[in-house]
Formats: sequence, structure tokens, C-alpha cells
Amino acid sequence: MSTDQHTADSTDLTWLLNNLTREPGVVHALLFTTDGLVLAASDGLPTDDAERTAAALCGVKSLQADLGAFCGRPDGADDRLRMRHVVSDLKDATVLLFAAGVRTGLGVSVRGDSLSQEVSVAITATLKMIAGMRPVLDARERSGTA
Repeated sequence: MSTDQHTADSTDLTWLLNNLTREPGVVHALLFTTDGLVLAASDGLPTDDAERTAAALCGVKSLQADLGAFCGRPDGADDRLRMRHVVSDLKDATVLLFAAGVRTGLGVSVRGDSLSQEVSVAITATLKMIAGMRPVLDARERSGTA
């Protein structure tokens, strides 16, 4: 890999997360590794809160790997179900968790319940943002295998 290749580890993606928080109802956005480390957080999210949230979202993301049998997939299947996103519907807020890459997740908090228009818009905007970040996220994944 070229030393000048942009990766999620070496590129400040805060500006992308800040753009996402400009969507109606979006409070915070957080990009993290699947071992619970913060890669980037939207402005206004304190570092301590970002670190705790990254660890919590990492735990939720890892839980989905054990749901294969529940979904009719045999244990040890090579094509384990991969998470696309998880919606946590809380009272007056929704937390969205996306698989942004093989070893990267993206959390988004939104005001309102999961059936609100704001959540629908946030899901669409986040999926578009993840697609746009794909080259940087894929570069991170390649660097992690070396």
C-alpha cells in the first residue's frame, strides 16, 4: 500500500460527520472501529462520551454476529449474516448503528422515534455518506490486514 493513500485512520472525517448532523433531527454521528476505538466524532460530542458510545456500539455490532442460527443459518456457515444497520428506538430518540466497513461502524443519534420522518431522512443520508466514504474505509481495511 502506498504511504500516501488516504485511510480512515489517517484522514480526519469529522467534517463528513458534521455534515450529517445538519440533517433534520440528527444530534451526533460517530465513526468507530470494531474494537471500540473512535475514528471521528461530530463536533459537540465530548471525547469521554464518544469513547463510551464507541465501546457500547461496538458491543451491539458484535452481538449481531451471533444471530445467524436465529435467522435460519446453520452454525459455522461461511456466509455469516452481515449487519447493515440496527435501529434502537428509545423514548424520544433513535440510535442508528451502521456497518460502515468490515471493521468499522457508524453511529447516529436522531431526535424522535424510529417511525419519524427525521429517522428516515437520517438513514438515507447516512447510507449515502457511507457509500461516499467507501474508498477511505476500504483502504483502512486493507491496511489492517498487513
